[in-house]
Amino acid sequence: MKMFIERQEPLLVNQINHFCQEISNYEVLLSLDSDEVIVIKKINTYLQFVFPWQTTMQNSAHSFTSYKNQALFGPSEELLGALPLLPVYPTVIPEIPLGNAKALFSTIIQNCMKSSNFTKDIGLVLGIIEPDVESKPEEVTPVLTIKLTTGGHPLLHTVKGIYSGYEVWKDVMDTKGYQKTDTSLYPDYIDNSALPAIGLAQTWKYKIIYTLKGVICGNWSNEVTIGVYGQI
Repeated sequence: MKMFIERQEPLLVNQINHFCQEISNYEVLLSLDSDEVIVIKKINTYLQFVFPWQTTMQNSAHSFTSYKNQALFGPSEELLGALPLLPVYPTVIPEIPLGNAKALFSTIIQNCMKSSNFTKDIGLVLGIIEPDVESKPEEVTPVLTIKLTTGGHPLLHTVKGIYSGYEVWKDVMDTKGYQKTDTSLYPDYIDNSALPAIGLAQTWKYKIIYTLKGVICGNWSNEVTIGVYGQI
């Protein structure tokens, strides 16, 4: 068995979080160092705080850049509004841990797998080994990634494999929750829906599910989040 560590940052953060939620059940069985477990849990708590704030900061930067562009280049017939509000950290934040979470995570995974009590089933529960490749179509979970195109629109990507395509579901954070946006027949999908007005930013979330011969198949993908902003 080989250890498995996600390469995409959001998936890695989710993997570490899942591991930390499960490891207490196996800490004694695998003879892990309790201090080592405390350290990875501490840095996980901080990661779960930092990553959503990264999106907030990106949205703020995009809003301010758009505001600057309007001030510099126009359109002149539109009055500038008030300066975009800057994010404010909460009064209480998690304890700041050591850096390099990936290296710490890799070390504790190796220590898990060195134990004579380690099994494939434990590895699957902890999410540190990959499941068998020959999964049944109805059991497959798509891995979704996201980035912005040069035009500022979200670009989704997954491996399509044997599937006809996938349904795209989107949450624009308007309290309505996820709504079906489209069906993609290709690995890449660009959401060309209207961006926010100039100077404004929004956070959009996505998830997908495979279709095979016109029928929904498998599990929902991981959720991805991205900040979009109005451009001139």
